[in-house]
Amino acid sequence: MVDLRGRVALVTGAAKGLGAAIVAQLAAQGADVAFTYLTDARAAKELQKKVRGLGRRSAAWAASAADYKLAQKIVADVHRKFGGLHILVCNAGVATSAPLVKMSEAEWDEAIEVSLKGSFNYIRAAAPGFVQQNCGKIVCIGSINGLRGRVGSASYNTAKAGLLGLVKTAAAELGRHNVNVNLVAPGFIETSTQVNTPELVRDLVLKECAIKRLGQPEDISPCVAFLASDDARHITGQIIKIDAGQYL
Repeated sequence: MVDLRGRVALVTGAAKGLGAAIVAQLAAQGADVAFTYLTDARAAKELQKKVRGLGRRSAAWAASAADYKLAQKIVADVHRKFGGLHILVCNAGVATSAPLVKMSEAEWDEAIEVSLKGSFNYIRAAAPGFVQQNCGKIVCIGSINGLRGRVGSASYNTAKAGLLGLVKTAAAELGRHNVNVNLVAPGFIETSTQVNTPELVRDLVLKECAIKRLGQPEDISPCVAFLASDDARHITGQIIKIDAGQYL
């Protein structure tokens, strides 16, 4: 267990799934947690209730991560409501599946705008405050498929691959200001978006994994909390794969 008491965190794309697990984990470790979500207001309210039940403050905004100006406003709102910001988790993303020869421009653009530009938007919004206070933790959620090719998801893979360059550059630029920036790259994770994943695909994933189990959001969130803590103060610019050995 790491100690995040006295810290304020902002998590993007967090009403459900992995984002919600990250919010709950950070709150359980003592952080006040703000988050964004896209459309599910009911799930967002339930997550806020859960955070407050842990004795922590919470706030939520309906927002697309692709909106640069809204990212600036939300980060400013977090500072105003909570008195600061110490942790940023860029989790928002979309996955579109289509072979390159059939992928539409809109499908490509959406993945890049949300998964890659969205992370830039929030890092850009949060970084000046981190520089001013001379501390901060940034964790981006990537994917092992951003580190390898995967048939049928070029836009998603490309966006997640781009996060690697963003994280390494941010780590190099912000390190002098005591800001840690890292990338967590999960393998297959069972969330609501995977409900309709065919059993054949699940079987193929299990065959790739050294440890024969499919990942859960709670397999990822403790690592995010660790990277957001002072226990990880000497770790920056790194990719941490959490995938039961799927990438091996």
